[in-house]
Amino acid sequence: MTRQVWQIQLGATDKTTQVESLTYSTGRQTQFDSWGPGSLVLTILNNNGQANAYDLNDKIILTATGTSFYQWFYVQEVLFNDLAGNGKGSTATIICNDLVGRLGRIQVFEQDIPTDQTIKQLADAFDSLFPSGTGFTYIGGGDSIAAAEDKYTGTALNRMNLNMLTEQGWLGCTDERIYLYSRSEVEVFTSSITFARSASGSFQFGYSDIKRIALGSDYLNTCTVTPPVAPAQNAQNSTGVGFYDTYGTEFATVDDTGSQALSFAQWQVLTRSDPDELSFQISISDTANNLTEFFDSVYSNEPVVTVSYQKPGSGTNFNSTQIMQGFSMTVTPARTDIQVFTSPNNISYLTFFTLNSATNGVLDTSTLGW
Repeated sequence: MTRQVWQIQLGATDKTTQVESLTYSTGRQTQFDSWGPGSLVLTILNNNGQANAYDLNDKIILTATGTSFYQWFYVQEVLFNDLAGNGKGSTATIICNDLVGRLGRIQVFEQDIPTDQTIKQLADAFDSLFPSGTGFTYIGGGDSIAAAEDKYTGTALNRMNLNMLTEQGWLGCTDERIYLYSRSEVEVFTSSITFARSASGSFQFGYSDIKRIALGSDYLNTCTVTPPVAPAQNAQNSTGVGFYDTYGTEFATVDDTGSQALSFAQWQVLTRSDPDELSFQISISDTANNLTEFFDSVYSNEPVVTVSYQKPGSGTNFNSTQIMQGFSMTVTPARTDIQVFTSPNNISYLTFFTLNSATNGVLDTSTLGW
């Protein structure tokens, strides 16, 4: 099978021959996690001071050769692994963050953020603070309205997570951008690739390991949502409480109205009501797959995938439509190993209606009015 080849640049300078191995992560493991910094960790040869070329905030470009995929990272830390004697076998670890991680280091002080659609609000508030040549690209301004905040003080990443939690959209970080998708845009995603027991065609990848995970600890039958502009709102699935007793959680959102927050709470207990709902962790590698189409799909932000699996003792194939929330990988000169994290069908998790919204309508007796 074709081995995936990688290129690592420090700015415009190719440093690939220095790199002994790398690890990479992006996204999140479940749809209920916050969006955290993606990372690139390089282990490089440092027998002659090669690590001295890496400074704070230097741009590192990771490229999957032969594919469309590339991504910018920024140096955050250098760890020197010095050996005794002449230091001939010394190495250094270069720790880099992606653009999401850079948002975690962008601290704003008393910034006025006006009411707007959840995703558009983010772009208007923070786009100018990114490193040169980078920023947000949003697809759909947002289907929920985010409340204003006078004199916001905190990181841009914290506010982004509040808005994305409220919106329940999807985020992709690739090339030199952060791509933000509203939930109505995520709803129309279609499946691009298939993970199966063995690869048998275009856009199909054979996995070496698969973990089939029931919803488990993410099961909910009661939910409280606290918006900044109204009292806390609560929703309960009484049938679920009757079956399993109370399993609850609480969210702090930036919903612009109490009714929008209540819709969010109702949606949470509705869509998280089945403890048998599946998600997956899937392992693939370039020892059994040509990864070109995988990285082309990642670059194009095509996260919906089909997972084909069999239950123990059964010869029947089951197919599950999932959304890829993130992935990690380990790269050595010999191979590229990837672990993919998925969550259930995006449509069942993203469709909900907000009442009393200037965008979506106001409940007006028997009709919707504006």
